[in-house]
Amino acid sequence: MPRASDILILLTYITIAAVAAIGFEFFGLMPTLNAWMMGAIVFIVAGMAHSAATRSHERRALEDEIHELKAANLALAEEFEAAQSRIDEIADELRAESVERDNALVQEVKVLEDLVRRVGPAGAEDFNGAAAVPQASTAHTDIDTVREALAANRVDLYLQPVVTLPQRRTAFYESYTRLRDATGRVLAPSAFMAAAEKAGLMAEVDNLLLFRCVQIVRRLTGQDRKVAIFCNVSLNSLSDETFFPEFLDFIRQNKDLSGSLIFEISQQAFEERDAIAARNMARMADFGFRFSIDQIAHVELDLTEMERAGVRFAKIGGARLLDAIDNYESIAGYEAGAIATEDLAGLFGRHGIELIVDKIEDESTVVEVLEMDVAYGQGHLFGEPRPVRDDVLETTPDSASNVIQMTA
Repeated sequence: MPRASDILILLTYITIAAVAAIGFEFFGLMPTLNAWMMGAIVFIVAGMAHSAATRSHERRALEDEIHELKAANLALAEEFEAAQSRIDEIADELRAESVERDNALVQEVKVLEDLVRRVGPAGAEDFNGAAAVPQASTAHTDIDTVREALAANRVDLYLQPVVTLPQRRTAFYESYTRLRDATGRVLAPSAFMAAAEKAGLMAEVDNLLLFRCVQIVRRLTGQDRKVAIFCNVSLNSLSDETFFPEFLDFIRQNKDLSGSLIFEISQQAFEERDAIAARNMARMADFGFRFSIDQIAHVELDLTEMERAGVRFAKIGGARLLDAIDNYESIAGYEAGAIATEDLAGLFGRHGIELIVDKIEDESTVVEVLEMDVAYGQGHLFGEPRPVRDDVLETTPDSASNVIQMTA
């Protein structure tokens, strides 16, 4: 198209030159030769004028383009400056977060050291400052073993999957804390709990294990916030006015874990909690942490109170739930038979509580649970508790699939 336009312009100039030459000759203004020479001059002048006009247009277009480039460069410089400013802000935030986490770690170490010191050798003072009652030599050995395991950080975290139904995909993990003695032997919970109870140090052991669980969960979830883990908390910990303020401050500084950490309390502890424990649960809920009720012995549940207390999960043993339905027990305050089996999960859901059926050991239980439209299941059928490998805890994982590696 530009070429055709140039040809038309050239033909126009030739026409003008020819008309001028013929006019000079026709009116007798010039001889024929001079007239055609003048026509050639007109053609050259017209061509020069056109060329000058074209260059002027191109120069203006180039100037406009340069102006636009300068404006774009200025806008780019402003964006770069804004980006640099944002990078500086992010760096400051990261430094502040690092300092806060360092402070949290320092506080954690301080609390752990204090708790380990209180779980001291025989002869130390008990909670009220009175001398502890001497125990038998075997008891001394047991509590010394517990104390040494805690002091040496021989604390293992076991994880058991909680799966979706019917897909059986892992949705959560439940954590269990175990201690090892100097030989590497795992101490049965009943053994070290009995030793701590005899020494009158049960509250300290509960608190220390809870603190250790939170510490390990923070490592596990450091790279993938989608992983959520149930962590048991005892009534002793919730009611301990000496320990809990420090633990609550630790929770506040790690409230980014609220989506990854679910505190679990037994039904008996929930129903027997005093005003202090209830208040502490409410304060934890204020930071976004959720609670789960497990070890449900009876199904006469106050779902409204559970919802108000921040409970978002309820775990009921498969056999216990099926037994309650088969024997027409009243469930969640409703008379026997008032709630249809398929509406049971919906009843909990209306109070913002997810129902999890645990202790599922066989496929027949799964079939019956699916009829209740329950979304989650847990039990040895889906996976036994496995210890988290030590090297996973010591290294930075690349993804959740690398984080939750458990030994066979």
